Amino acid sequence: MSQRALTDLYEAKAGAYSRFNTGLVADHARRLLPPGGRVLDLGCASGGLLEILRPRAGHLAGLELSASGARAATQVGDHVVHASIDDPDLPFEADSYDLVVLADVLEHLVEPAAALERAVGWCRPGGWVLASTPNIAHWRARLELLRGRWPSEETGTFDAGHLRFFTRESFAALLHDAGLERVELEAVVPRLHNHLPIERVRHRRPVRRLDDAWQRLGRRLPTLLGYQLVAVARRPEARRHPPPGARSH
Repeated sequence: MSQRALTDLYEAKAGAYSRFNTGLVADHARRLLPPGGRVLDLGCASGGLLEILRPRAGHLAGLELSASGARAATQVGDHVVHASIDDPDLPFEADSYDLVVLADVLEHLVEPAAALERAVGWCRPGGWVLASTPNIAHWRARLELLRGRWPSEETGTFDAGHLRFFTRESFAALLHDAGLERVELEAVVPRLHNHLPIERVRHRRPVRRLDDAWQRLGRRLPTLLGYQLVAVARRPEARRHPPPGARSH
């Protein structure tokens, strides 16, 4: 897919991508960002996560390929750039962000490994990278393949803009290969009651019990039941080199 085609696709999907899911990614972002810290959200859409982090952050930066999304995000962020992560002259300073976020971004890229390495370079040594991607080993993807189908949908696992696909194993390998350490991966298992069409039924005790049992099963079978993978990883601290002439003991 050409850069122009990808830009047009993102613009057409800007409304769908703007509906930021304030779930596990936001929870981790709030936990990882120190008070007054600097955050860079790569693929910030209309600034949903930046807005959530505004009370805690000292500086909010974002990158967004959609022009309309970037315009909306400028109302929230301190420095929002309308560009692609592949653009060579992005104005983000190396080693300067406490938290770098790539929420459902890497699967849209031709070279996700190169983009992730670049993102790590913007993170300060000792800082955090927070990334998420759909789990292509999810039960629905397996079922669709068994049926000989590959749907094309607006968002989600079968988003028409996805160029790369990850399992837990391959996603963890991508993060390790980028030089990150302390990689922790979680699989997001959807709540059953969120899919019930009748509101008054969702919170009944039998439904809650069934949902709790489903979540427990999801913790035992994350690769099969998790539809999204969320990773937290740390950029290693810069190594201190001994002064010239110093002896090691």
